[in-house]
Amino acid sequence: MKWGEAALILSGAIVGWYATRRARIDLGAPKKGPSSDYLAGLNYLVNEQPDRAVEAFLRAVAVEPDTVETQFALGALFRRRGEVDRAIRVHQNLVERPDLAPAFREQATYALAQDYLKSGLYDRAEKLLGDLSKAGAYRLPALKDLVLIYELEREWARAIEMHEELARSGKPDQAIALAHYRCELADAARRAKDFEAAKAQIKLARSGPRQFPRAALVRADVALDQGEAELALTLLRRVPVESPQLASEVLPRLVRALMLQGREAALPEVLAEFAGDGTEVADAIAHAAILAGSTDSPALLNVLRGYYTRQPAVAELVNALSPDRTPDDVAVRALALALRRQSQQVARYRCGDCGFASSAFFWQCPGCKSWDTLKPLGPGEQGGALAPPRA
Repeated sequence: MKWGEAALILSGAIVGWYATRRARIDLGAPKKGPSSDYLAGLNYLVNEQPDRAVEAFLRAVAVEPDTVETQFALGALFRRRGEVDRAIRVHQNLVERPDLAPAFREQATYALAQDYLKSGLYDRAEKLLGDLSKAGAYRLPALKDLVLIYELEREWARAIEMHEELARSGKPDQAIALAHYRCELADAARRAKDFEAAKAQIKLARSGPRQFPRAALVRADVALDQGEAELALTLLRRVPVESPQLASEVLPRLVRALMLQGREAALPEVLAEFAGDGTEVADAIAHAAILAGSTDSPALLNVLRGYYTRQPAVAELVNALSPDRTPDDVAVRALALALRRQSQQVARYRCGDCGFASSAFFWQCPGCKSWDTLKPLGPGEQGGALAPPRA
């Protein structure tokens, strides 16, 4: 167990003991300090000996089963050790005690909900959190946990409701998360062929963040489903300008739009045209073209040459192979093929918040659940992605 975890448990235990002691004083009960086993358990936590701490807390509970703070500390310790079943039993016993003070009952209920979340029993956690979210000291934490549950269960409409409750409670509006929920609902409506409902959700998504390229991508999907290739191309043209890192998401949609128009052979030229919107956009388009294997056009080969010179790791390789001349078309294509093969063997994206690495793109990081934090790795970064993905 890390010191940070032990410190959390220690703080909770001390607060619990203090609250119980104050309650005894208020009721006129004789003052009584914590037992020697309880103090020994805290000492073991401080010295990072969780196994001995558990033994001491169990002895304390056996001698004084009504010691609420000890049971809270023990339940939290079980959960952090991964012994969720034991934590559930501890907190259930507390909730079922008829003589438990209302504040402690609320705390025990929230702790039990955390146990259920940890064990993946989302339906049970949802029920407890739903009651806690109506009022009380745990209203806001319960609403935040419900958001997490509804995201995991992909119940986007319910997640929107929870965010609206948080906003009414004075918490800042989570515009990015809400916009993504709307896009998820729009995509579901699109797959169900309910295009009007999809357009309505996209309109709501666009009313949030000032720049939200995912809405343009989903709207382009709707346009493609309805055979409106020109509208899709117009929408797709804006995305790399607003978010160059999404060039790889633009590419398959671009191919589909050109196929609808019967000119899929024009893809390299269209990519080269897109790359004219600036250096950052050009590099993103070049990287996406390498990953897709679309490197046939002379215009796109020039984009790739510029990309190679601006990527330090690639530039060093080019200079080592041909220090006295600019690489010809054969060398540019060969290097693109080598980079593509490399990208297929390592992670292609990494979360900027938690470091989660993945070969697939996600709007929401599977590791830390943040939105819009996965970024594509350049050639010089992909070597560092060979380590196993971490959440």
